[in-house]
Amino acid sequence: MDRSTTHLYEILGVSKTSTQDEIKKAYRRLALRYHPDKVNPAEVPDHETRFRDIAGAYEVLSDPKKRGLYDKYGMMGVQMANTDIGAQLVAIESLLGTFLMTMSILFVLALIFLSFLAVRVDGKVDWSYAVVFIPMWILDAILIAGTVMQMRRPVEVDDEEDEEERRHEHEGSDGGSSTQPMAQEDRREQKRKVQVRLKWINAIFTLVIVLLFTLFQVFIVRKANDPTSITAATVFAPYFVLEGIFFLMTLIKLVAALRMLSAHGAPLSTKLAQVSEKLWWKVVRIVTAVLIMLRVDDQITCSWHLVFLPLYLAGIKYIVQIAMMRRTFSKMQTEEMRQQGRAVVMVSIVAFLVLGSLAYSLVALLASKLDGHGYGAATVLVPVFIVLGILLCCSGCCLPCMLFSSRIADDDLVGPEGAEIRVVSPNLRIENGSPQPDASSNRSGSRSGSRR
Repeated sequence: MDRSTTHLYEILGVSKTSTQDEIKKAYRRLALRYHPDKVNPAEVPDHETRFRDIAGAYEVLSDPKKRGLYDKYGMMGVQMANTDIGAQLVAIESLLGTFLMTMSILFVLALIFLSFLAVRVDGKVDWSYAVVFIPMWILDAILIAGTVMQMRRPVEVDDEEDEEERRHEHEGSDGGSSTQPMAQEDRREQKRKVQVRLKWINAIFTLVIVLLFTLFQVFIVRKANDPTSITAATVFAPYFVLEGIFFLMTLIKLVAALRMLSAHGAPLSTKLAQVSEKLWWKVVRIVTAVLIMLRVDDQITCSWHLVFLPLYLAGIKYIVQIAMMRRTFSKMQTEEMRQQGRAVVMVSIVAFLVLGSLAYSLVALLASKLDGHGYGAATVLVPVFIVLGILLCCSGCCLPCMLFSSRIADDDLVGPEGAEIRVVSPNLRIENGSPQPDASSNRSGSRSGSRR
């Protein structure tokens, strides 16, 4: 399928920046020149083909929607636009572009915040911590604004599902069709009310989460500016409420999963594995937060390395999980499955070594800093800066380039005036290991253009 985004413009002899009036004038001029009633077949034997190409190019380029799809995807996008798959691909690209842009903004804010925090903790500046947290306040405002916009967005009822229900009712009905429209409208209204209720519940839940997160930051700022003004227990109160909400939601899902396993006669070991898988990381987070709270209030006086002990145990858990995965794959029946299993294990080991090294370097440096060793905050945050820099490069550069690379034709580019710019000149040929000008370079540009 043709993916070129310039071929139709070349047929009409216009550039990609041409206006609709210029495209219309070019079409009329060429249509008169190659119209079957206007041209001499002996002089232009391929006039019918040329006329069809001109009409087809004008049909696409005269429609702004089709032209936009053609500029992005070529004729492939135009031909797929009316299919379900094509519409989904366009929607997915738009959502993915928005997601990448959002993530890039978040990574930039995180880098700015950590930079502010490092210079403030190291005493390079004497700002208030409220100033240091400005990037976080911006993030909070974005989250609150997004939640409010979601609450104000109108609810759209799935018309395709309603059409399916109407078709089934029509096929199964044996009369009384006069009452069906009223019943359909009632069901549609009930469905809309349910969706409105669910939308408001989700929006309010999200808003509560964001507000608790913001309140947690406010308490941190107050504690950092004046350590005696507020206790660590008060600072962590919003965080524990958040963890409690998430823990309760996980418990509800876990109970439903255990009931399903019991209905299928699953053994006790399977149920315990399900409980461990769902709850272990939440328990690690809560225990770590409790230990940090007690250590900040001097309720315990141990080293900060012991405070972060649950995080080290989490790493041991991952090591054991990889070992069990390796043992499971080694018992596969076929050699091909065993090779695939070894590949998965190797990828898991490499990922753990890379991410684990960065994560535990951060934890170790942070614990040493809090214990009074002479590390600067900028040194402690080096692993975080590395990870955020890589993520920002991926979300702001690499992935968008891969996403929008289909907008560029495979064989050529287009200059500002619509002229073709080739990466490798077609008038060069290789002889004895060095490029030599081809004799065909003396041909006119119009003949080479028509040949393409």
